[in-house]
Amino acid sequence: IILHSETKRNSDKPDNNGSSGPRTRMVQHNGPDRAAVPRDTLNPTDIPATQPSPPTHFRPFRRQQECSVVAQAMKYLENSGFYYGPLEVDEAHARLAHLPLGTFLIRDSTQTDVFFTLSYQAPEGPTSVRVLLGDEGFALDGSKHAFPCLFALLEFYIASPKRSLRNPYRGTSSQTLQEIARRAVVRVYGRDGLEALPVSATVRSYLQLYPFGI
Repeated sequence: IILHSETKRNSDKPDNNGSSGPRTRMVQHNGPDRAAVPRDTLNPTDIPATQPSPPTHFRPFRRQQECSVVAQAMKYLENSGFYYGPLEVDEAHARLAHLPLGTFLIRDSTQTDVFFTLSYQAPEGPTSVRVLLGDEGFALDGSKHAFPCLFALLEFYIASPKRSLRNPYRGTSSQTLQEIARRAVVRVYGRDGLEALPVSATVRSYLQLYPFGI
């Protein structure tokens, strides 16, 4: 019987007995009997240390409400068609460079203490501005206007007299008829009017996945 060391490299998966980290098992080999090596004779340096988990992009949440606000924003963004995740700033600006004024997209911020960045086509060319999350909600860096919902922020700048934002950039792929119809329904009845629509539960759930006309 010979002792073999096995190092679990994923510290998030405990053994059946709830422990994690390096473990040792006994394996029976055919051949002459050999004395088992005592556990305390194993050299600790022979077992590689578990690698620490890499740092996450996002900073820790300060309170549960902040976590809920960001989780809801992520759910809506993933159904918006103009959220591009960890898109680099140069790539974002390259995609917007030849698009009409006010075209915009949302991406992850490269700054670890900021969740999202708004990139848009400004008069002087593609521009990116951080979307900060504070006690009063989401706000563009340098702006005094804050909103409880990220999409309320976008609607504000779309409707503002300056019209800094106009149309989201959803890429070059075609949109489905259902996605186009969903936004049209929301524009007509409003987000608050979706519950009263005489539609099936399946249709209502689909509408609520992205209850915005943007």
